[in-house]
Amino acid sequence: MPSTEVLLTERVFGGAGYRYLPFDVPAGVTGLGLRLEADRPALIGVGLFDPRGAGFSSPGFRGITGTERREVFLGLRDATPGFTPGPLPAGRWTVIIPVYLAILPTRVTVRIIMERGQPTEALSAGALPGVVRPVPGWYRGDLHCHTEASTDAWAGGNALTASEWADQARASRLDFLALTDHNVVSQNLHLARDAGPGVLLLAGEEVTSPIHGHAVVCGITPEQWLDFRLSPGWLPRLRHGGRIEEVVSMVRRAGGYIAAAHPTSPFMSWQFLADGVRRPEARPDGLEVWNGRWSRANELALRLWHRLLCAGWHVAANGGSDLHGLETEVGLSPGTPTTVVRTSALAREPLVEAVRAGRSFVTARPDGVEIYLTASTPRGQATFTGGCLQAPPGTCVVVRALVRGGAGMRLTLFHRRGALASTTLRSDEDLFETALPLRVGGDFVRAEVRRSGRRWAPAPVQEPMEALTNPIWLFEGAGSWDSGSEYAPPPP
Repeated sequence: MPSTEVLLTERVFGGAGYRYLPFDVPAGVTGLGLRLEADRPALIGVGLFDPRGAGFSSPGFRGITGTERREVFLGLRDATPGFTPGPLPAGRWTVIIPVYLAILPTRVTVRIIMERGQPTEALSAGALPGVVRPVPGWYRGDLHCHTEASTDAWAGGNALTASEWADQARASRLDFLALTDHNVVSQNLHLARDAGPGVLLLAGEEVTSPIHGHAVVCGITPEQWLDFRLSPGWLPRLRHGGRIEEVVSMVRRAGGYIAAAHPTSPFMSWQFLADGVRRPEARPDGLEVWNGRWSRANELALRLWHRLLCAGWHVAANGGSDLHGLETEVGLSPGTPTTVVRTSALAREPLVEAVRAGRSFVTARPDGVEIYLTASTPRGQATFTGGCLQAPPGTCVVVRALVRGGAGMRLTLFHRRGALASTTLRSDEDLFETALPLRVGGDFVRAEVRRSGRRWAPAPVQEPMEALTNPIWLFEGAGSWDSGSEYAPPPP
Protein backbone atom coordinates (compact mmCIF):
# COMPACT_ATOMS: atom_id res chain seq x y z
CA MET A 1 0.00 0.00 0.00
CA PRO A 2 1.31 3.57 -0.70
CA SER A 3 2.71 5.72 2.09
CA THR A 4 2.96 9.48 2.49
CA GLU A 5 5.88 11.43 3.96
CA VAL A 6 5.59 14.78 5.73
CA LEU A 7 8.50 16.88 7.00
CA LEU A 8 8.03 19.29 9.90
CA THR A 9 10.80 21.67 10.98
CA GLU A 10 11.34 23.88 14.00
CA ARG A 11 14.23 25.78 15.59
CA VAL A 12 14.67 25.18 19.33
CA PHE A 13 16.86 26.77 21.97
CA GLY A 14 17.05 26.74 25.76
CA GLY A 15 15.35 24.22 28.00
CA ALA A 16 12.25 23.15 29.92
CA GLY A 17 9.92 24.09 27.09
CA TYR A 18 7.71 22.52 24.44
CA ARG A 19 7.22 23.10 20.74
CA TYR A 20 4.04 22.14 18.88
CA LEU A 21 3.99 21.18 15.20
CA PRO A 22 0.57 20.47 13.60
CA PHE A 23 0.06 18.19 10.62
CA ASP A 24 -2.91 16.66 8.84
CA VAL A 25 -3.71 12.95 8.64
CA PRO A 26 -6.03 11.84 5.80
CA ALA A 27 -8.62 9.10 6.08
CA GLY A 28 -7.47 5.50 5.77
CA VAL A 29 -4.13 5.77 7.57
CA THR A 30 -3.30 2.63 9.57
CA GLY A 31 0.17 3.51 10.85
CA LEU A 32 2.23 6.57 11.76
CA GLY A 33 6.02 6.50 11.97
CA LEU A 34 8.01 9.42 13.38
CA ARG A 35 11.74 10.07 13.17
CA LEU A 36 13.30 12.99 15.07
CA GLU A 37 16.45 14.57 13.65
CA ALA A 38 18.56 17.52 14.81
CA ASP A 39 21.44 19.39 13.16
CA ARG A 40 23.45 19.46 16.40
CA PRO A 41 23.41 17.65 19.76
CA ALA A 42 20.39 18.57 21.88
CA LEU A 43 18.35 16.91 24.62
CA ILE A 44 14.92 16.64 23.01
CA GLY A 45 12.10 14.13 22.67
CA VAL A 46 8.99 13.64 20.60
CA GLY A 47 5.32 12.94 21.28
CA LEU A 48 1.91 12.92 19.65
CA PHE A 49 -1.61 14.27 20.15
CA ASP A 50 -4.45 13.10 17.91
CA PRO A 51 -7.24 15.38 16.58
CA ARG A 52 -8.79 15.72 20.03
CA GLY A 53 -6.17 18.39 20.57
CA ALA A 54 -2.99 19.23 22.48
CA GLY A 55 -4.65 21.16 25.30
CA PHE A 56 -4.00 20.50 28.98
CA SER A 57 -5.03 16.95 29.97
CA SER A 58 -6.31 16.30 26.46
CA PRO A 59 -7.71 12.81 25.84
CA GLY A 60 -5.88 13.05 22.52
CA PHE A 61 -2.49 12.37 24.11
CA ARG A 62 -0.94 9.28 22.49
CA GLY A 63 2.56 9.15 24.02
CA ILE A 64 5.91 10.86 24.44
CA THR A 65 9.61 9.96 24.68
CA GLY A 66 12.54 11.19 26.67
CA THR A 67 15.87 12.00 25.07
CA GLU A 68 16.76 8.34 24.55
CA ARG A 69 14.43 7.47 21.67
CA ARG A 70 14.25 9.24 18.30
CA GLU A 71 12.00 6.89 16.33
CA VAL A 72 8.48 5.80 17.24
CA PHE A 73 5.55 4.00 15.61
CA LEU A 74 1.84 4.22 16.28
CA GLY A 75 -0.62 1.75 14.78
CA LEU A 76 -4.11 0.41 15.19
CA ARG A 77 -3.09 -2.58 17.31
CA ASP A 78 0.54 -2.02 18.29
CA ALA A 79 2.87 0.85 19.04
CA THR A 80 6.28 1.73 20.41
CA PRO A 81 6.23 1.28 24.23
CA GLY A 82 5.02 4.49 25.77
CA PHE A 83 2.58 5.16 22.91
CA THR A 84 -1.05 4.10 22.95
CA PRO A 85 -2.27 2.14 19.90
CA GLY A 86 -5.79 2.55 18.65
CA PRO A 87 -7.83 4.44 16.06
CA LEU A 88 -5.95 6.87 13.81
CA PRO A 89 -8.70 9.33 12.91
CA ALA A 90 -8.39 11.76 10.06
CA GLY A 91 -7.83 15.37 11.08
CA ARG A 92 -5.24 17.68 12.55
CA TRP A 93 -2.66 15.93 14.71
CA THR A 94 0.08 17.62 16.73
CA VAL A 95 3.70 16.67 17.31
CA ILE A 96 5.03 17.87 20.66
CA ILE A 97 8.79 18.31 21.05
CA PRO A 98 9.90 18.54 24.68
CA VAL A 99 13.08 20.62 24.74
CA TYR A 100 15.00 19.47 27.79
CA LEU A 101 18.17 21.34 26.83
CA ALA A 102 19.43 22.87 23.59
CA ILE A 103 22.58 24.84 24.40
CA LEU A 104 22.77 26.33 20.90
CA PRO A 105 19.96 27.12 18.45
CA THR A 106 19.12 23.78 16.88
CA ARG A 107 17.17 22.96 13.76
CA VAL A 108 14.84 20.03 14.41
CA THR A 109 13.18 17.96 11.71
CA VAL A 110 10.34 15.51 12.33
CA ARG A 111 9.93 13.03 9.48
CA ILE A 112 6.44 11.49 9.47
CA ILE A 113 5.55 8.42 7.42
CA MET A 114 1.82 7.73 7.06
CA GLU A 115 1.06 4.17 6.04
CA ARG A 116 -2.10 2.80 4.50
CA GLY A 117 -2.77 -0.88 4.91
CA GLN A 118 -5.52 -3.38 5.47
CA PRO A 119 -7.84 -1.95 8.13
CA THR A 120 -8.08 -4.02 11.31
CA GLU A 121 -10.00 -3.61 14.54
CA ALA A 122 -8.25 -1.07 16.75
CA LEU A 123 -6.90 -2.20 20.11
CA SER A 124 -8.82 -1.13 23.22
CA ALA A 125 -7.85 -1.15 26.86
CA GLY A 126 -8.44 -4.30 28.87
CA ALA A 127 -9.99 -4.68 32.28
CA LEU A 128 -8.40 -3.72 35.57
CA PRO A 129 -7.52 -6.57 37.95
CA GLY A 130 -10.35 -7.47 40.26
CA VAL A 131 -10.14 -8.70 43.84
CA VAL A 132 -6.92 -10.70 44.11
CA ARG A 133 -7.49 -11.75 47.73
CA PRO A 134 -10.82 -11.04 49.45
CA VAL A 135 -9.49 -11.11 53.02
CA PRO A 136 -8.10 -8.38 55.30
CA GLY A 137 -4.37 -8.34 55.83
CA TRP A 138 -1.04 -6.55 55.73
CA TYR A 139 -0.04 -6.57 52.06
CA ARG A 140 3.42 -5.77 50.70
CA GLY A 141 4.17 -3.82 47.57
CA ASP A 142 6.33 -1.42 45.58
CA LEU A 143 4.72 1.88 44.60
CA HIS A 144 7.34 3.07 42.09
CA CYS A 145 8.36 0.80 39.18
CA HIS A 146 9.24 1.58 35.55
CA THR A 147 8.58 -0.62 32.54
CA GLU A 148 9.96 -0.42 29.01
CA ALA A 149 7.43 2.38 28.41
CA SER A 150 9.86 4.75 30.18
CA THR A 151 12.51 5.53 27.60
CA ASP A 152 15.26 5.88 30.20
CA ALA A 153 14.41 2.34 31.39
CA TRP A 154 14.28 1.06 27.80
CA ALA A 155 17.68 2.61 27.05
CA GLY A 156 19.23 0.87 30.07
CA GLY A 157 18.74 -2.52 28.44
CA ASN A 158 17.17 -4.17 31.52
CA ALA A 159 13.63 -2.86 31.25
CA LEU A 160 10.72 -5.18 32.01
CA THR A 161 7.24 -5.44 30.61
CA ALA A 162 4.22 -5.30 32.90
CA SER A 163 3.90 -9.09 32.93
CA GLU A 164 7.61 -9.49 33.72
CA TRP A 165 7.18 -7.11 36.65
CA ALA A 166 4.36 -9.32 37.92
CA ASP A 167 6.69 -12.32 37.73
CA GLN A 168 9.28 -10.38 39.73
CA ALA A 169 6.65 -9.53 42.34
CA ARG A 170 5.84 -13.21 42.80
CA ALA A 171 9.54 -14.09 43.06
CA SER A 172 10.05 -11.34 45.66
CA ARG A 173 6.89 -12.27 47.61
CA LEU A 174 5.28 -8.92 46.93
CA ASP A 175 1.52 -8.62 46.69
CA PHE A 176 1.18 -5.49 44.55
CA LEU A 177 3.15 -3.20 42.24
CA ALA A 178 2.41 0.22 40.75
CA LEU A 179 3.58 0.78 37.17
CA THR A 180 4.68 4.41 37.21
CA ASP A 181 6.24 5.25 33.87
CA HIS A 182 7.34 8.75 32.96
CA ASN A 183 4.38 10.72 31.60
CA VAL A 184 2.81 7.77 29.71
CA VAL A 185 0.11 5.18 30.39
CA SER A 186 0.47 2.49 27.71
CA GLN A 187 1.84 0.13 30.39
CA ASN A 188 -1.60 0.18 32.06
CA LEU A 189 -3.69 -1.08 29.15
CA HIS A 190 -3.85 -4.82 30.01
CA LEU A 191 -3.18 -5.11 33.73
CA ALA A 192 -5.62 -7.95 34.43
CA ARG A 193 -3.99 -10.05 31.70
CA ASP A 194 -0.44 -9.07 32.64
CA ALA A 195 -0.77 -9.55 36.41
CA GLY A 196 -1.31 -13.29 36.44
CA PRO A 197 -2.23 -15.09 39.70
CA GLY A 198 -1.76 -13.63 43.15
CA VAL A 199 -0.42 -10.17 42.20
CA LEU A 200 -2.25 -6.85 41.97
CA LEU A 201 -0.87 -4.50 39.31
CA LEU A 202 -1.91 -0.88 39.84
CA ALA A 203 -2.28 1.50 36.92
CA GLY A 204 0.07 4.42 37.47
CA GLU A 205 2.18 7.21 36.04
CA GLU A 206 5.15 9.25 37.18
CA VAL A 207 4.14 12.79 36.30
CA THR A 208 7.54 14.15 35.36
CA SER A 209 8.01 17.90 35.06
CA PRO A 210 11.51 18.52 33.69
CA ILE A 211 12.54 21.03 36.39
CA HIS A 212 9.71 21.37 38.93
CA GLY A 213 9.50 17.86 40.38
CA HIS A 214 7.92 14.46 39.91
CA ALA A 215 4.79 12.83 41.32
CA VAL A 216 4.10 9.10 41.50
CA VAL A 217 0.47 8.20 40.94
CA CYS A 218 -1.20 4.82 41.39
CA GLY A 219 -4.70 3.40 41.37
CA ILE A 220 -5.98 5.39 38.40
CA THR A 221 -7.99 3.88 35.54
CA PRO A 222 -6.10 2.30 32.61
CA GLU A 223 -6.51 5.13 30.10
CA GLN A 224 -6.35 8.02 32.61
CA TRP A 225 -3.44 10.21 31.52
CA LEU A 226 -2.12 12.99 33.76
CA ASP A 227 -0.49 16.00 32.14
CA PHE A 228 3.12 16.82 33.01
CA ARG A 229 3.13 20.38 31.65
CA LEU A 230 2.97 21.94 35.09
CA SER A 231 4.43 25.09 36.62
CA PRO A 232 4.28 26.32 40.22
CA GLY A 233 1.91 29.15 41.06
CA TRP A 234 4.72 31.69 41.23
CA LEU A 235 5.45 31.15 37.52
CA PRO A 236 3.22 31.81 34.49
CA ARG A 237 1.28 28.90 33.05
CA LEU A 238 2.93 27.13 30.18
CA ARG A 239 1.17 27.05 26.85
CA HIS A 240 -1.27 24.13 27.17
CA GLY A 241 -0.08 23.85 30.78
CA GLY A 242 -1.75 23.64 34.17
CA ARG A 243 -1.30 23.73 37.93
CA ILE A 244 -0.57 20.93 40.36
CA GLU A 245 -3.98 21.16 42.05
CA GLU A 246 -5.63 20.29 38.73
CA VAL A 247 -3.66 17.05 38.57
CA VAL A 248 -4.32 16.28 42.27
CA SER A 249 -8.05 16.75 41.64
CA MET A 250 -7.99 14.45 38.59
CA VAL A 251 -6.20 11.73 40.53
CA ARG A 252 -8.72 11.86 43.35
CA ARG A 253 -11.68 11.80 40.99
CA ALA A 254 -10.18 8.70 39.39
CA GLY A 255 -9.84 7.05 42.82
CA GLY A 256 -6.03 7.19 42.81
CA TYR A 257 -3.19 8.21 45.11
CA ILE A 258 -0.61 10.90 44.32
CA ALA A 259 2.67 11.45 46.17
CA ALA A 260 5.60 13.78 45.62
CA ALA A 261 8.39 11.51 44.36
CA HIS A 262 11.91 11.78 45.81
CA PRO A 263 10.92 15.31 46.94
CA THR A 264 14.39 16.41 48.09
CA SER A 265 16.57 14.75 45.44
CA PRO A 266 18.95 17.07 43.57
CA PHE A 267 17.50 18.40 40.30
CA MET A 268 14.21 16.58 40.96
CA SER A 269 12.98 18.30 44.13
CA TRP A 270 9.31 19.03 44.69
CA GLN A 271 8.80 22.72 43.89
CA PHE A 272 5.07 22.85 44.52
CA LEU A 273 5.31 23.17 48.31
CA ALA A 274 4.48 26.87 48.24
CA ASP A 275 1.34 26.06 46.24
CA GLY A 276 0.32 23.62 49.00
CA VAL A 277 0.94 26.23 51.70
CA ARG A 278 -1.31 28.74 49.97
CA ARG A 279 -3.91 26.29 48.66
CA PRO A 280 -4.61 23.03 50.52
CA GLU A 281 -6.10 21.55 47.34
CA ALA A 282 -2.56 21.65 45.85
CA ARG A 283 -1.21 19.26 48.49
CA PRO A 284 -0.49 15.71 47.33
CA ASP A 285 -1.86 12.74 49.24
CA GLY A 286 1.63 11.71 50.29
CA LEU A 287 5.39 12.04 50.10
CA GLU A 288 7.73 9.34 48.87
CA VAL A 289 10.07 9.72 51.83
CA TRP A 290 11.99 6.54 50.98
CA ASN A 291 13.21 6.12 47.41
CA GLY A 292 15.54 3.18 46.75
CA ARG A 293 18.46 2.69 49.10
CA TRP A 294 18.40 4.90 52.24
CA SER A 295 20.34 8.07 51.46
CA ARG A 296 20.92 11.70 52.36
CA ALA A 297 18.03 12.70 50.07
CA ASN A 298 15.72 10.30 51.94
CA GLU A 299 16.87 11.69 55.27
CA LEU A 300 16.00 15.18 54.09
CA ALA A 301 12.66 13.98 52.75
CA LEU A 302 11.86 12.39 56.12
CA ARG A 303 12.61 15.67 57.90
CA LEU A 304 10.50 17.61 55.43
CA TRP A 305 7.61 15.19 55.96
CA HIS A 306 7.89 15.52 59.75
CA ARG A 307 7.75 19.32 59.46
CA LEU A 308 4.65 19.07 57.29
CA LEU A 309 2.98 16.80 59.88
CA CYS A 310 3.82 19.36 62.57
CA ALA A 311 2.21 22.04 60.39
CA GLY A 312 -1.00 20.01 60.24
CA TRP A 313 -0.62 18.52 56.76
CA HIS A 314 -2.27 15.09 56.61
CA VAL A 315 0.12 13.57 54.08
CA ALA A 316 1.03 9.90 54.11
CA ALA A 317 4.55 8.54 53.80
CA ASN A 318 5.32 5.80 51.30
CA GLY A 319 8.32 4.15 49.70
CA GLY A 320 9.22 2.94 46.24
CA SER A 321 12.23 1.33 44.60
CA ASP A 322 12.11 3.55 41.48
CA LEU A 323 13.60 0.60 39.62
CA HIS A 324 14.03 1.04 35.87
CA GLY A 325 14.77 -2.64 35.30
CA LEU A 326 16.79 -5.44 36.82
CA GLU A 327 20.47 -5.06 37.67
CA THR A 328 20.33 -1.30 37.15
CA GLU A 329 21.93 -0.80 40.57
CA VAL A 330 23.82 -3.36 42.62
CA GLY A 331 21.82 -4.41 45.68
CA LEU A 332 18.49 -3.06 44.51
CA SER A 333 15.53 -5.30 43.74
CA PRO A 334 11.73 -4.97 43.71
CA GLY A 335 10.50 -3.88 47.11
CA THR A 336 13.62 -1.90 48.03
CA PRO A 337 11.89 -0.44 50.02
CA THR A 338 8.52 -2.13 50.56
CA THR A 339 5.33 -0.34 51.58
CA VAL A 340 3.27 -2.63 53.84
CA VAL A 341 -0.42 -1.70 53.86
CA ARG A 342 -3.28 -2.85 56.07
CA THR A 343 -6.36 -3.16 53.86
CA SER A 344 -9.66 -5.00 53.88
CA ALA A 345 -8.77 -6.86 50.66
CA LEU A 346 -6.04 -7.06 48.04
CA ALA A 347 -7.95 -5.03 45.46
CA ARG A 348 -7.44 -1.61 43.90
CA GLU A 349 -10.01 0.52 45.71
CA PRO A 350 -9.48 -0.64 49.32
CA LEU A 351 -5.70 -0.75 48.87
CA VAL A 352 -5.45 2.77 47.47
CA GLU A 353 -7.81 4.09 50.13
CA ALA A 354 -5.62 2.53 52.84
CA VAL A 355 -2.43 3.97 51.31
CA ARG A 356 -4.02 7.42 51.19
CA ALA A 357 -5.11 7.11 54.84
CA GLY A 358 -1.58 6.14 55.93
CA ARG A 359 -2.55 2.65 57.13
CA SER A 360 0.97 1.51 56.37
CA PHE A 361 4.62 1.29 57.28
CA VAL A 362 7.70 1.20 55.05
CA THR A 363 10.45 -1.35 55.45
CA ALA A 364 13.80 -1.81 53.72
CA ARG A 365 12.97 -5.12 52.01
CA PRO A 366 10.00 -7.42 51.43
CA ASP A 367 11.19 -9.52 54.42
CA GLY A 368 12.40 -6.49 56.40
CA VAL A 369 11.67 -5.19 59.90
CA GLU A 370 7.97 -4.90 60.77
CA ILE A 371 6.44 -2.23 63.04
CA TYR A 372 2.86 -2.51 64.31
CA LEU A 373 1.98 0.76 66.06
CA THR A 374 -1.16 1.13 68.20
CA ALA A 375 -2.54 3.70 70.64
CA SER A 376 -5.33 3.57 73.23
CA THR A 377 -6.92 5.62 76.01
CA PRO A 378 -8.23 4.61 79.46
CA ARG A 379 -11.80 5.07 78.16
CA GLY A 380 -11.49 2.23 75.66
CA GLN A 381 -10.59 4.06 72.47
CA ALA A 382 -8.00 2.31 70.32
CA THR A 383 -6.49 2.71 66.88
CA PHE A 384 -3.47 1.75 64.79
CA THR A 385 -1.19 3.31 62.20
CA GLY A 386 -3.01 5.92 60.14
CA GLY A 387 -5.92 6.17 62.57
CA CYS A 388 -6.88 8.89 65.04
CA LEU A 389 -7.98 9.26 68.64
CA GLN A 390 -9.98 12.16 70.03
CA ALA A 391 -9.76 12.92 73.74
CA PRO A 392 -9.64 15.85 76.19
CA PRO A 393 -6.23 17.45 76.86
CA GLY A 394 -4.31 15.65 79.56
CA THR A 395 -5.66 12.23 78.62
CA CYS A 396 -2.96 9.59 78.98
CA VAL A 397 -2.53 7.91 75.61
CA VAL A 398 -0.75 4.54 75.75
CA VAL A 399 1.39 3.92 72.68
CA ARG A 400 2.63 0.43 71.85
CA ALA A 401 5.03 -0.64 69.13
CA LEU A 402 5.44 -4.32 68.32
CA VAL A 403 8.64 -4.76 66.29
CA ARG A 404 9.59 -7.94 64.48
CA GLY A 405 13.03 -8.72 63.06
CA GLY A 406 14.74 -5.78 64.76
CA ALA A 407 16.95 -7.37 67.46
CA GLY A 408 19.81 -5.02 68.38
CA MET A 409 18.31 -2.12 66.44
CA ARG A 410 17.01 1.14 67.89
CA LEU A 411 13.29 1.98 68.03
CA THR A 412 12.38 5.65 68.39
CA LEU A 413 8.92 7.16 68.76
CA PHE A 414 8.40 10.73 67.58
CA HIS A 415 5.68 13.28 68.20
CA ARG A 416 5.17 16.96 67.42
CA ARG A 417 7.97 18.15 69.71
CA GLY A 418 10.55 15.60 68.55
CA ALA A 419 11.66 12.29 70.03
CA LEU A 420 9.20 10.87 72.57
CA ALA A 421 11.01 7.68 73.62
CA SER A 422 13.78 5.42 72.38
CA THR A 423 14.99 1.92 73.18
CA THR A 424 17.30 -0.78 71.89
CA LEU A 425 15.28 -3.80 70.82
CA ARG A 426 16.15 -6.90 72.80
CA SER A 427 14.79 -9.57 70.48
CA ASP A 428 13.19 -10.17 67.10
CA GLU A 429 9.76 -10.01 68.75
CA ASP A 430 9.83 -6.98 71.03
CA LEU A 431 6.93 -4.94 72.41
CA PHE A 432 7.65 -1.42 73.64
CA GLU A 433 5.11 0.68 75.51
CA THR A 434 5.10 4.31 76.62
CA ALA A 435 2.60 6.98 77.69
CA LEU A 436 1.92 10.32 76.04
CA PRO A 437 -0.30 12.95 77.71
CA LEU A 438 -2.45 14.57 75.03
CA ARG A 439 -1.52 18.25 74.75
CA VAL A 440 -3.75 21.22 73.92
CA GLY A 441 -3.91 21.49 70.13
CA GLY A 442 -3.47 17.78 69.50
CA ASP A 443 -0.46 15.70 68.54
CA PHE A 444 0.66 12.68 66.55
CA VAL A 445 3.00 9.76 67.14
CA ARG A 446 5.05 7.76 64.64
CA ALA A 447 7.87 5.20 64.87
CA GLU A 448 11.26 4.51 63.28
CA VAL A 449 13.67 1.59 63.53
CA ARG A 450 17.31 2.16 62.58
CA ARG A 451 20.40 0.07 62.71
CA SER A 452 22.53 0.95 65.71
CA GLY A 453 26.13 2.06 65.36
CA ARG A 454 28.22 5.00 64.32
CA ARG A 455 27.33 7.31 61.45
CA TRP A 456 27.86 5.71 58.09
CA ALA A 457 27.54 8.73 55.80
CA PRO A 458 27.98 12.53 55.90
CA ALA A 459 25.47 14.55 57.91
CA PRO A 460 22.54 14.81 58.02
CA VAL A 461 22.23 11.06 57.36
CA GLN A 462 21.96 9.14 60.61
CA GLU A 463 22.09 5.39 61.11
CA PRO A 464 20.52 3.49 58.20
CA MET A 465 16.74 3.26 58.33
CA GLU A 466 15.17 -0.19 58.56
CA ALA A 467 11.48 0.71 58.94
CA LEU A 468 9.20 3.67 59.63
CA THR A 469 5.47 4.10 60.19
CA ASN A 470 2.85 6.61 59.28
CA PRO A 471 1.48 8.56 62.25
CA ILE A 472 -1.40 7.97 64.59
CA TRP A 473 -3.22 11.29 64.99
CA LEU A 474 -4.27 12.53 68.43
CA PHE A 475 -6.96 15.20 68.36
CA GLU A 476 -8.18 17.42 71.17
CA GLY A 477 -11.90 17.01 71.84
CA ALA A 478 -14.59 15.32 73.86
CA GLY A 479 -14.09 11.99 72.18
CA SER A 480 -16.64 9.48 70.95
CA TRP A 481 -16.71 7.47 74.16
CA ASP A 482 -19.74 5.41 73.21
CA SER A 483 -18.51 4.37 69.79
CA GLY A 484 -16.33 1.57 71.10
CA SER A 485 -12.79 0.74 70.14
CA GLU A 486 -11.64 0.87 66.55
CA TYR A 487 -10.51 -2.54 65.43
CA ALA A 488 -6.73 -2.62 65.78
CA PRO A 489 -5.72 -5.59 63.62
CA PRO A 490 -3.18 -8.03 65.00
CA PRO A 491 0.08 -8.50 63.12
CA PRO A 492 0.13 -11.37 60.63
